[in-house]
Amino acid sequence: MNDFVKIKLMNIKTSFFKHTKFSRWIGILAIVTFLSIVTNIFFLNSLVVSHFSNKTLQVDYIPSSKVVVNMLLLTEDQSFFNHSGVDFKEIARVLRDYWLYDKPIRGASTITQQLIKNELLTRERRIDRKLKEVLMAVLLELSFDKNFILNYYMNSVYLGQKGNLAIHGFAHAAKFYFNNDIDKLTLEEVATLVAMVKGPSYYHPIKYPQRLAKRRQLVLSLYHKYEKIVK
Repeated sequence: MNDFVKIKLMNIKTSFFKHTKFSRWIGILAIVTFLSIVTNIFFLNSLVVSHFSNKTLQVDYIPSSKVVVNMLLLTEDQSFFNHSGVDFKEIARVLRDYWLYDKPIRGASTITQQLIKNELLTRERRIDRKLKEVLMAVLLELSFDKNFILNYYMNSVYLGQKGNLAIHGFAHAAKFYFNNDIDKLTLEEVATLVAMVKGPSYYHPIKYPQRLAKRRQLVLSLYHKYEKIVK
């Protein structure tokens, strides 16, 4: 066997072992990544189930008023009873409008995502936080039914502040803002509360009445325009 052939064989052997070693490390990395993802999912699922199973709402529980439910869902999450925690169709529409029609990015978070964000996450605008929100919303829907999620949201959503008093839930807000029971409010009053869900400080009824009026009108127009979700 001449020297050229020997060198060629040695190069092939060296290349083979390098490739095998590289493949082994890639395999190990893939396994570690997979186990990390699975562990993270189990941890987040445990966090979600534990929080919503054990926490007692410190607010008045309200029966599902059809007016409040319909107004809320038509404004915040029209596909609530059809998605599994995340509305991918709505996300696709938002991205399409942004890229093709140069429309501003609007919110596409579902009621379930909002509940996760309100209860368990910060409001940081980071991709990893958003991905965690999406995953936890899906996990929440796998563990609890829609009625539980909707009622929890309606009784815990933040709707304002007065000094040290935080106003959570529609029942509390109805008493605070209108001194009345939630089921005795007018359409305009319900629309006011639903409008404030988007941002109680930004749509503050005393500080920014014009902003609130514009948002309330949108809520009312959606309520009158579209077919009711809960009948």
